[in-house]
Amino acid sequence: MYAGTLSGATVFYRDSPDQNVISRPDVQQENEKTEKEDEALVCLSCLNQITRRDHAVRVSGSHTHTFFNPQGIVFELGCFREAPGCLVMGEATSEFTWFADSVWRFALCRKCGIHLGWHYEMRESRFYGLILTRLLG
Repeated sequence: MYAGTLSGATVFYRDSPDQNVISRPDVQQENEKTEKEDEALVCLSCLNQITRRDHAVRVSGSHTHTFFNPQGIVFELGCFREAPGCLVMGEATSEFTWFADSVWRFALCRKCGIHLGWHYEMRESRFYGLILTRLLG
């Protein structure tokens, strides 16, 4: 497989033309159920592997959540039980937590340091709430 560009889109060429894939960041493509559950999710900034799809978990009944912070910035989070590509930083706090009875710390990309989300701890469970628009995969 090799990659090229076509009108701003990245085209991945495979052995036969009917297997070519066009990836365009501004166009959401409907994917068939061919994605592997262990597919890597990488940092959009540096392509460091952050987690995998099979680490997805449901928190409060859902894998994805949409929240806004005190400044009014909206975040769509995906919840993951593991994110080895993240570095957890800062003191744990319950201030403006989005999950009841939890404390959080920042989750940064271990390679480039960009803010990818938050690490949550609640009683006996821990999970990452990662900003989906900052992940690729």
